[in-house]
Amino acid sequence: MAGSFDVVVIGGGPGGYVAALRAAQLGAKTAIVEKDRMGGTCLVRGCIPTKALLQSSELYTMAKDGAAFGLVADNVGFDWAAAQKRKSSVVDQLVKGVEGLLKAGSVTSYKGSARLAGKGVVDVGGDQLHGKDIIIATGSAVARIPLPGADLTIDSDQILELKEAPRRLAVIGGGVVGMEFAAMFAALGSKVTVLEMLPQVLAMVDADLVTAYSKHLASLGAEIHTNSKVSEVVKQNGSLLVRFSTGGEGGAVGADQVLLAVGRVPYTQGLEAEKAGVKLERGRVVVDDHLHTTADGVWAIGDVIGGIMLAHVASYEGVCAVENIAGHANRVPDYHAAPNCVYTDPEIAHVGLGEKEAKEKGIAVKIGRFPFAAAGRALTLGQTEGFVKVVADAGSGQLLGAHIIGPRATDLIAEAALAVQNGLTLEQIDLTIHAHPTLPESLMEAALAAQGRAIHIANRKSGPNPAASGGTSPQGGEVSTPTANMQNRGEKMSAPVKSSSPPPTPSAINPKVLELTKNNRGFLLGMHRQMQLIRRFEERAQEQYTKAKIGGYCHLNIGEEATVVGGILALKANDWIFTSYREHGHAIARGVDPKAVMAELFGKETGTSHGRGGSMHLVDYGRRFMGGYGIVGGHLPLAVGGAWAVKYRKQKDVIFCMFGDGATNIGAFHESLNMAKVFELPVVWFCVNNRYGMGTPVEKASAVADIYKKACAYDMESIQIDGMNLREVLLRTSEIVEKTRKDSVPRFIESLCYRFRGHSVVDPDKYRSAEDKEKYRKADPIVAFEHELEESGLADEEYFKNVRQEVDAEVRDVIEFADASPDPNPSDLYKYTYAGQWDNRPELRAERV
Repeated sequence: MAGSFDVVVIGGGPGGYVAALRAAQLGAKTAIVEKDRMGGTCLVRGCIPTKALLQSSELYTMAKDGAAFGLVADNVGFDWAAAQKRKSSVVDQLVKGVEGLLKAGSVTSYKGSARLAGKGVVDVGGDQLHGKDIIIATGSAVARIPLPGADLTIDSDQILELKEAPRRLAVIGGGVVGMEFAAMFAALGSKVTVLEMLPQVLAMVDADLVTAYSKHLASLGAEIHTNSKVSEVVKQNGSLLVRFSTGGEGGAVGADQVLLAVGRVPYTQGLEAEKAGVKLERGRVVVDDHLHTTADGVWAIGDVIGGIMLAHVASYEGVCAVENIAGHANRVPDYHAAPNCVYTDPEIAHVGLGEKEAKEKGIAVKIGRFPFAAAGRALTLGQTEGFVKVVADAGSGQLLGAHIIGPRATDLIAEAALAVQNGLTLEQIDLTIHAHPTLPESLMEAALAAQGRAIHIANRKSGPNPAASGGTSPQGGEVSTPTANMQNRGEKMSAPVKSSSPPPTPSAINPKVLELTKNNRGFLLGMHRQMQLIRRFEERAQEQYTKAKIGGYCHLNIGEEATVVGGILALKANDWIFTSYREHGHAIARGVDPKAVMAELFGKETGTSHGRGGSMHLVDYGRRFMGGYGIVGGHLPLAVGGAWAVKYRKQKDVIFCMFGDGATNIGAFHESLNMAKVFELPVVWFCVNNRYGMGTPVEKASAVADIYKKACAYDMESIQIDGMNLREVLLRTSEIVEKTRKDSVPRFIESLCYRFRGHSVVDPDKYRSAEDKEKYRKADPIVAFEHELEESGLADEEYFKNVRQEVDAEVRDVIEFADASPDPNPSDLYKYTYAGQWDNRPELRAERV
């Protein structure tokens, strides 16, 4: 069968069928070719079926939590087969709808694979269709990568046809597809692990939204590993095992199904485009600004041109291309207001510029945020997670971007997209009457917040003129979290003032000052921020090590934050700290400037030891922080020497010696404890037992698994504490320290914690099982403390989000400072590490052999 047409469209997806219908509207005789079902990937295997299943999982979640709404039901369960049946029904209905629209629009449909035969001819299984103009809308296909064991994985098409929800799901790829499936199956009870090669999942989404969502996903028991490269997928004991590495550290996760979701690629298979004069570049069809290809009369739209791979963008491009063909308009697609939606729970949507992008472009902006926790409609829905953020030009107030995480974010983004597309200002948005109570009010409130005029949350004080600084400014924006909102929520939970210093410690540490009460809120939140700062500092240090910015070894405190902060804060300013080379967090907890710590790791002149110590030796004499020593346990005898000096001077100082479990099996440990006891020296020995001495479990490497019992051999009071519990660490350590201060008798503390990373950044960490890591990650000291603060009403998720944002920004500044700092003068490298102490001591400056 042959036919002649004005327009022939190849591909029946959202780009193709919309183009065909628009062409018919403009009077063109139109044909459309589709080898599968009308609606394409989006309707048949993508957007629609996934959203149908996501809706089922959302309803399941709501039903489980229905008691608070008065919905009481026993044994609420999820019927996967029924959800699949409904999904198929929705797809079938929409496919029939598209077919009906094409028929009603007098568009001739052909089923089969199309091939460009040249000179305006499209071959469909031997039938020749002649078109004055041809539109290629063949879309994209699932991307595959050369991964060993890839044949054991499933893709985004196959996962839609599973017969049951997997008990354990590993997702390779943290893009939109991967995260949507992760969200759905985590909500259904699957143990989900996401492995992403980049530093952030959902790389195109602003970091503060991703942070908020990641925390939600973690609350469902899911794990996200960023900066992680998958090496292989193998069969093991009847299931699958995914091996990966993070910053040189090895890891593995077990799974019943492994989803490979590493993106999509333009699909031109069988089209023979290049033979017809259509230029391809890395598989995509090359088009000009008007969507015309290099072949006369041939146009291309949608995923196949490799631009923004979204269904609504393809539809938009289809209209543009057809109107250019018909001469109806001279359409050059404008993508600056193309919205992007992620159907997780809570949903994520954004349009226009983000904060980071604006900064990179040198645009001075002001930011406004409004949390859904302060929105009446969100509260009535019981969906208060998330916030709306607007980014506007600091001078004109023009809305440049909007970013939403929360209930129905994918619907709310439409108003923001309209505003960005038409160059509306913040004032024009807030002067538009928004119905109450509705979710769109939150966009209006964010616009008000950016101007410092928010009504239902407290406004921050204005900062400096952003136009003068040429960068991002919080002037009139960066609002605090809600105080007396529409529902009079109660006590303000404002974001803390930026400070890398440890919180002011009460004059005496006792159970009362550690109670979870309003009177102690400032101190408790200060400790929480210190833990977050240390965690983020260490995570970024790991990244910098993999970029070769940090030399030698890099040992991390990740997972030990409660032990570090609680242990250090138990000390007085006059106490001395001798610690190991895993001491970045120790230094920060003591009040050493994080910039100087990172600069030292970078080997820079501005570092704590002027770049001489690197990752092995940090020192701040003014804070009596004597830093680490390159040999395991080598600093224990030094601590004894320090204690001798304190005793000789008859001072009431305490020597606080921190070391890892690995140091307890060497002679220096025993000699040091023995001497301290024999001579009654004021030392508190503080063992950070993270349960592994390098690659060997402590219980396998030591005849005495409980390390504190070793100190008993020296007739020394010794205790074992829960190093994952911040308040316990601080209270028990303080008690021991003050006893030693009073009687100058050495004592011993073993703090049981767990390191979340290997012995060092380069440790592949193959000796620990995934089950072992998962067990202790559930006891994450930061998450546990946040839970205590939330339960006691001292903080909420919005507060924690603000802290994470502040800390992330602070650590970015820390890295920028270290990176820009000068290298040491080579001629100074052999000066003494403590040279600063000797400036006025000429007798110590003589050369030594």
